[in-house]
Amino acid sequence: MIGSTISHYKILEKLGEGGMGVVYKAQDTKLDRTVALKFLPPQISGSEQDKARFIQEAKAASAMNHPNVCTIYDIQEYTGADGAAQMFIVMEYVEGQTLDERKKSLSLKQALDIGIQIAEGLAAAHEKGIVHRDVKPENIMVRKDGIVQIMDFGLAKLKGVSKLTKEGSTVGTAGYMSPEQVQGLDVDHRSDIFSLGVLLYELFTGQLPFKGVHETAISYEIVNVDSTPMSAIKPDLDPALDAIVLECLEKDPNERTQSAKQAAIDLKRFKRESSKQRVSRVTRAYQTPPSGVSPSVAPPKPTLIPKLISSPWILAAAFLIVLSVVGIVLLRSTPSPDLLYSSILPPKNAEFVFYGPGAGPVVISPDGKRLAFVASSPDKKARIWIRPLDSPVATQLEGTEGARYPFWSPDNQWLGYFSGTALMKVNVAGGPPTMIAPAGNGRGGSWNSDGIIAFSPGAGSPINTVSADGGTPVAVTALDASRREQTHRWPYFLPGGNHFLYYARTAVVGTQGEADVVYVTSLDSKVNKTLMRSSANAAYAAGYVLFMRGSTLMAQRFNEDALELEGEPVPLAEGVLNDAGYNLAVFSVSQNGVLAYQHGKAQAGSRLVILDRSGKNLGVVGGVTEFYTPRISPDGKRVAVGTFDAQSRNQDIWVYDIERSVHSRFTFDLATEFYAIWSHDGKEIVFNSDRNGKSNLYRKSSTGGNTEQPLFESPLFTLPDDWSADGRFLSMTQGDS
Repeated sequence: MIGSTISHYKILEKLGEGGMGVVYKAQDTKLDRTVALKFLPPQISGSEQDKARFIQEAKAASAMNHPNVCTIYDIQEYTGADGAAQMFIVMEYVEGQTLDERKKSLSLKQALDIGIQIAEGLAAAHEKGIVHRDVKPENIMVRKDGIVQIMDFGLAKLKGVSKLTKEGSTVGTAGYMSPEQVQGLDVDHRSDIFSLGVLLYELFTGQLPFKGVHETAISYEIVNVDSTPMSAIKPDLDPALDAIVLECLEKDPNERTQSAKQAAIDLKRFKRESSKQRVSRVTRAYQTPPSGVSPSVAPPKPTLIPKLISSPWILAAAFLIVLSVVGIVLLRSTPSPDLLYSSILPPKNAEFVFYGPGAGPVVISPDGKRLAFVASSPDKKARIWIRPLDSPVATQLEGTEGARYPFWSPDNQWLGYFSGTALMKVNVAGGPPTMIAPAGNGRGGSWNSDGIIAFSPGAGSPINTVSADGGTPVAVTALDASRREQTHRWPYFLPGGNHFLYYARTAVVGTQGEADVVYVTSLDSKVNKTLMRSSANAAYAAGYVLFMRGSTLMAQRFNEDALELEGEPVPLAEGVLNDAGYNLAVFSVSQNGVLAYQHGKAQAGSRLVILDRSGKNLGVVGGVTEFYTPRISPDGKRVAVGTFDAQSRNQDIWVYDIERSVHSRFTFDLATEFYAIWSHDGKEIVFNSDRNGKSNLYRKSSTGGNTEQPLFESPLFTLPDDWSADGRFLSMTQGDS
């Protein structure tokens, strides 16, 4: 076609070719100017309806007159030698380079200038009701004089005009599309703002916020996975710039920056204030808050950073589906941090289980090469799966039905876990599981190099030890009654295998976990020191203790000889999933410094549903909370049920009136009170309470009031079970589980 003349355009040279057509440089012989001709794919010219619609939208785009938008002069049709009609757009010819060619050599100042111009060009289009739908580096030209122009508005969508593409299809480029584009939904100007956010992210960091080995994986991340803040990739980037870009990348269009004009204003303000040095810049440790959350944790002292990054930290990981999609990221520091992403999808036809009852948070092997996790298969049974970090394939361990809370042996060959009422082990190479010891309601285990397992056998138990070959468990910690400790759980052996960390939860309500601590103790119980206050589990690796502070994963230097923390804690990641009901944060660390953790929030609780004998749903009682042991009154009109607020630690009994849909609080003490039984005439309720530091049973009128009659007192955990029909006797359970 070079040298030929089409209409009054003489083709000079071919400029490029892509999925949306071939571009030629041409001479407009009528007006004596250089132009660009873009010949569109045949499918664009398919039907008369498509053709008319496209021309209408292209004409609207040609009405734009803005320095940051490439001008469209005309749209025509060319009939080739084969008789096939092909449409082409006549555009302004721009001398320069595409942003795709320039992006690797840009300074921060240049990237800011380009980002501002792109945002202003989009704002001009959006004001005329035009949505580009394919904002990407290849469609941005940077002229020799530094002016940036957006290309290909001829393929844009005009507000109020029916779509060029068929319903449910997508227009855009993988990696730059908005979540609504990926899902084939209708789009508006906010879709371009998301694409602008992707482009800005790439300009400032040198990498895309959403990655994958194929388009499906990329699309999955765009829809489901929050982008990691840019400052986690380049710590010298200002958090204020982070906030601007992350707001453009919000999944929900309603929570996204609402106009390209506002994005341009934000970028200009940042540029202006940066040039005046009114924004202080600090180097931050590895903080990776979820999209939309501005980093708020104070940066570590600069003197501590080299200590942290000199360790071979590698955060391995995944994007995992539970009830909502949350992510785990990969971070490598050798010695400057380099953030990478890996998509680990659930095994086919399975779902991950990470928190709540039956949980199995992802655990990394001691050598840092494999992940173990619990996932439920189509039969709804939870089993352990093993996935090497260098392979996309996960293998199910047969015979591990009902598994929860797996943990590795130090030789990487075995997994301990809980199932039913037992502590079990299974060889990761295959073979039948073996029972180690009874464990009615286990809460975590750890395996040392001498073949000793430390574990919590129940929800209200101290830590026990037992040989990995089996035997009789021995308690090595004791619940401190003076601190009202309820449970010891989540043990973690330190190097050497004699000392281990464990978490202790207290029954002190209204503290939001402020009275909970992490201890370090020894197998012979001669050492038991408080390390720090924390509301969840702790771990050790590479000279650091890792622990939770709220939803932030922290690391602090640990002196193994003195068994003491040193220096100041450093934040590793924000927004780490932390199940307050079980005091279990979803992170795991290997002994050679591989750290896996998961972003997200765990919502504790459920709805209380009333069913008749046939299973028919008669309605819902109350809102979402943690309910314990609901008991229906003898006349079927009321429900007495214990509730637990994981944050405040309030555990109270409430009575729900089913017919009137009202509920009232039955107990009011700052104590553990969550188990109630009705008398057979429905006039009284017996319930448990530890308000006096002992486990007591009380008797009270079911209509409420303050008059209570003490019935039974014991130092052992006591629950009422049943009330005899003649009202003379009660049965009860004592002990744990």
